[in-house]
Amino acid sequence: MIVISACLLGENCKYDGKNNLKEKLLELDNVVSVCPEVLGGLSIPRDSCEIISDRVITVNNVDVTNEFYLGAQKALEICIENGVDFAILKANSPSCGCNGIYDGTFTHTIIEGDGIFTRMLKENNIECVDEKTYLKEE
Repeated sequence: MIVISACLLGENCKYDGKNNLKEKLLELDNVVSVCPEVLGGLSIPRDSCEIISDRVITVNNVDVTNEFYLGAQKALEICIENGVDFAILKANSPSCGCNGIYDGTFTHTIIEGDGIFTRMLKENNIECVDEKTYLKEE
């Protein structure tokens, strides 16, 4: 079973109320979709967020760390219940970023690191890639 970030499957759950649809991913079978941020109680739309140290902070300096961890935990439980062993996640996201996230300055600068949900997946031995790697995009 594969977990995919819901925004990549066309769900309008991004911080700006839009999606990141990758139509090629709609062709996959045995898929479960999640948006950890929504599962954590954050609204659509919502302020953009980035990880600063081990906290998740909005562009307006509101700490939403608890919501991110709660949503990631709920999403992980869905993965475990469904026997997920592979994840295709939204690049650079503070939840789903895989091997690269924004640096916390809100300047679109990427640094090495994983989002909160991705960290939990890796801790549970679930293989993670971002959509760019999976789809071989630049």
